[in-house]
Amino acid sequence: MDTDKSGTITYEELKTGLARLGSKLTEPEVKQLMEAADVDGNGTIDYIEFVTATMHKHKLEKEEHLYKAFQYFDTDNSGYITRDELETAMKERGMGDAESIKEIIAEVDTDNDGRIDYEEFCTMMRRGTQTTGKLF
Repeated sequence: MDTDKSGTITYEELKTGLARLGSKLTEPEVKQLMEAADVDGNGTIDYIEFVTATMHKHKLEKEEHLYKAFQYFDTDNSGYITRDELETAMKERGMGDAESIKEIIAEVDTDNDGRIDYEEFCTMMRRGTQTTGKLF
């Protein structure tokens, strides 16, 4: 994208580079992207700003996947995965028995309310322990 090899990306370079990569962003969207990435407000994106913006995008995509996975289990959209929801999902996949479901709930349900909230689910997914590895 840095066509003039200046070490920074201007708005025009960003717009041209994104178009070359097949992006369908509109001009206002490219401007918004530029403003978000240009942390120091000098009108260009330097290497650190570019890497930071890219990492932020990947983090958001990862969070989106986690949320979709959570929603898969939370069939009643209550914001919690209950024992019944977990059991149903696992049986549909031919995984686990009553004891392993009980173990998963016991390990993941850190506030001991008998259900898994989104934060507990994310912690479990990021940790990737052996017990939860059986599930995912």
